[in-house]
Amino acid sequence: MDPVSLAGLAIGVASIGLQVYSGCIQGIQLVITALNFPDDARYLNLRLRMEQQRLFAWSEASGLLDLDAKRRDKVLESNTFVLHRQTVLDLLVQVECLFKEFKEHQEKRKCLRAVPDQDQVLENPEKDAAEANFPLPKRRRDFIKKAMRSLKESSHEASQRLQWVAFDKAAFELLLSRFSTLNDNMTGILDQRMQVEIHHTVQDTNRGVLQLHHKISDLSRLVMALNIRLEASSALPTAQLTVAKKQANADGLELISQLAKFKAFNESIESAHKRPLDEATANQLELGKPGEKRLLLDRSMIELDPAADESDQPRCEAVLVKDGVKKKVWVEWKEYDPQRPGDSSPPKAVIVERVAKLAALLNHTPKPEDFRTPHCLGYFDRGSSNGQEDEDEDILNMRLGLVFERPVDSGLDQSSPPVSLHELLETTRKPPVTKRVKLAHAISKCLLYLHAVNWLHKGLRSHNIIFFKTTSGDVDFGKPYLSGFDFSRPARADEMTDIPGPGDDIEYNLYRHPNAQSTNPDERERFKKSFDIYSLGVLLVEIAHWATVDKVLGINLNVARGRPSFALKVRDSLLATDQIAELGACMGELYEGATQKCIAGGEQLGLSEKDDETNDAVAARLSMVLHEKVVKKLGEIQV
Repeated sequence: MDPVSLAGLAIGVASIGLQVYSGCIQGIQLVITALNFPDDARYLNLRLRMEQQRLFAWSEASGLLDLDAKRRDKVLESNTFVLHRQTVLDLLVQVECLFKEFKEHQEKRKCLRAVPDQDQVLENPEKDAAEANFPLPKRRRDFIKKAMRSLKESSHEASQRLQWVAFDKAAFELLLSRFSTLNDNMTGILDQRMQVEIHHTVQDTNRGVLQLHHKISDLSRLVMALNIRLEASSALPTAQLTVAKKQANADGLELISQLAKFKAFNESIESAHKRPLDEATANQLELGKPGEKRLLLDRSMIELDPAADESDQPRCEAVLVKDGVKKKVWVEWKEYDPQRPGDSSPPKAVIVERVAKLAALLNHTPKPEDFRTPHCLGYFDRGSSNGQEDEDEDILNMRLGLVFERPVDSGLDQSSPPVSLHELLETTRKPPVTKRVKLAHAISKCLLYLHAVNWLHKGLRSHNIIFFKTTSGDVDFGKPYLSGFDFSRPARADEMTDIPGPGDDIEYNLYRHPNAQSTNPDERERFKKSFDIYSLGVLLVEIAHWATVDKVLGINLNVARGRPSFALKVRDSLLATDQIAELGACMGELYEGATQKCIAGGEQLGLSEKDDETNDAVAARLSMVLHEKVVKKLGEIQV
C-alpha cells in the first residue's frame, strides 16, 4: 500500500477509535463521579482515577488526542492505527462495553440509581477533580467536558449523575481488574519509545496526586491504591510486558508509595497534637509512633573531632557513644542566636522544634534510595548538657548538631571523612561527561522528591553535596548525598522563615536567588521551591564546567566580600547568551535547556507572577514541569 493510502487508513481508523474512546471516557466519568461512595472504599475510586489517567496517557502517546484537536501528525508518526488497527478498536470497544455493562448491571441490582446532576459536576470535571485532590491537566479536562456535553445532547437521562444506594465492592474490584488488564494490553501494543512516554506521564500524574494529598487518611488511600496496581502489575505474564518494563513500572509505583509513606510521617509529626491515628492506618503507612524514638541526644554522648572542635565549618567528624558502643558519625551544625526584641528570625524554641522534626524526618524509614539524604541518628544542643543550658554564649556553643550515620557499604572507606562537591571541584580533574551527567541527574531527582514531600532545602550548593570515598579512593558520582539542612523547613505558608544572617559568606549567596538574598523582610521574598530550583541551576553550571561558580564567572571572592551587588548579578551573568552557549558546547542541548530553565525560572517553569507556590495546584504543576523539563531531560542525555 502506498504512503498516501496508509496515511488515509490510519486517519480513518483513528477517527473511528476517537468516537469509541469518547464513549469510554463518558462511561468512566459516570462511575468515577457517582455520589455516596463509601469512605472505607475511597481508595478504589482513587485507583479508578489513576487507571483513567493511564488511558489518557495512552491516547496522548498514540496521537488520538491530537486528532481530536485536528492535528494528524502524531497519529501518522505512531503508526499504531495501521499496524494494530483491529486490536486497538477491539480493546477500546471492550473498555466502553465494560463500563456500560457495569452501570447497567448495578442499576438492575438497584445498587446504582440516576439522580439529577445538581452541582453540574459532569460538565465541569475540574470541580470533581478538586474535591478528589486529583490533578487533571487542561487538555484532558477539556476532552472530558466535550465528551460529557455530547452525552447530554444525545440523551438527558443518560447524562444524569449516578448515586450509590448499596456499594458492590466485589463488582467494583472486578471492574478495576479488567480495566487495568485492558490498559496493559493497549500499552503493550505500542513501541518501546511510546511505552516509556506513557510510563513517564503516569509517574507525573502520580506525583501530582501525592502533591495534592496532605491528610494522613488520604495518603493511606493513595498507598492502598498503589498497592493494588503493584499486585496487578506483578501478575502480568512476561510475554505481555517485558521483564524490564514490568520492573520499571513496579519501581515507579513503589517509589511513589514510599514517598507517600514518607510524606505521611512528615504530616504525622507536624500534627502530633491532633487526635491519634488508628492502628490500621499507622501500620499501612509504616508510621510507627512519632516521638517513640529518643532523637534528642545528650551532649555527653558526642565526642567531636578535636581538629574540628574549634572550627566554624558547617560539618565535622565525631564519635557517638551509645550504650557503651562507639560509632563513627558526622555532625551538621545549625546555628542559633540569642533572641532580642525586634528580631525577625525565629526564636531558639522554633529552631529547636524544626530541627527535631527534621531529625525525625531524616531518621524515618522506609526512605526511597533516590531521596539521597543521609540517615539521621538524632540531634543535640552543643550549648547544653543533661538538659541544662550553658551560660557561656560563645558562638561555637550556640549550635544544634544533627548527627548522621555513615552509609553502610562494604565498598566504602570507613575511615575517610565525607568530601563535598565543592572540594572535588577545586581539587580533582574534570570527570568524563557521562559521570557529570549522572551526578546532575541524581541531584535533580533528589530535589524533585524532597519537594514532593513538601520540604524546602534552602541551602542547595556544592558545599552541601557530599560523597563517601571507596576503599580505592574513588568517588561514585551516581551516589551523592544531599546535606546542609541548616535552613530547611516545610513548604507551608504558615511556616516562619529562617533568615540568613548579614555575615553570610559571599560563596553561599552566589547560589541564592537574587530575590532571596536581602536580610530586610520588606525587600526579601519568602523562600519557595523555585528558589531551590534556581540553586540547582547554579549547581548544574558548576558540574558542566567542573569549576565553582565564582571561577566560572571570574568573580574574585576577596573583592566581592561585603559587596552584595556581586552576588545579585550572578543570575543575569549565568543567563547571558555567551554563558548559555558555552554550557551547550560543554554538555549538549538537553543539558543546556534544563539548566537555563532552572536559572530563568518564572514562565520557564510554568509559573506566573501571581502564582502562590504554597498552593497545592501550583506546587503540583511546578513538580510536573521540574520533572518534564529538567529531571527527565537530564536522564535522556546519551553520550
